[in-house]
Amino acid sequence: MVLKFLFALALMMPFVNYAQTASVVIEKTTPVKKKVKKKGQKKAQKPANTEGVTSATATTSTASATPPPVNKTGGFPIMKFNSKFTNFGKVKTGDMPAITYDFVNTGDTPMDIEICSGCECTEIDWTRTTIQPGEKGFVKAVFNTVKAEKDDHKKQLTKYVDIILKQTHPSNGYPIVETVKFDVFI
Repeated sequence: MVLKFLFALALMMPFVNYAQTASVVIEKTTPVKKKVKKKGQKKAQKPANTEGVTSATATTSTASATPPPVNKTGGFPIMKFNSKFTNFGKVKTGDMPAITYDFVNTGDTPMDIEICSGCECTEIDWTRTTIQPGEKGFVKAVFNTVKAEKDDHKKQLTKYVDIILKQTHPSNGYPIVETVKFDVFI
């Protein structure tokens, strides 16, 4: 439960800065110019007097908003998995099926995994050291059938593991997130 909260918080943090610093600006509209009737044209309608009238336009003040830090190198790490999905099939209560998702950093910058999160019934381990370009890493998920909720028994389940990197994407500055998953029937 704590990991789900931390994951949700990590994903929302970049948006909180923008929401807290957004402001509404009132802009004055420019008066509409009167069109001159030319020979053969229909009479133009007289525009309403708009001088001094204001309209509310919501804009975000970029002067005070602090965007998330952007990767200055221009490159970023890429997690290339052998497979991002597995099906454990039918398992018994008490079983603890495990899967290791192996990957290679095919990007051009080093990679560090900040956190991996999943449901309470999934125990997760991952490579804790920096993974250089071309090097391998892993994310291991162990599904604990005993911790699965009672209403999850006797049906097909799909479980997800979210992998959040410390590095950010160079175009938007947000953390890079990958997801792997597995199916299981208890």
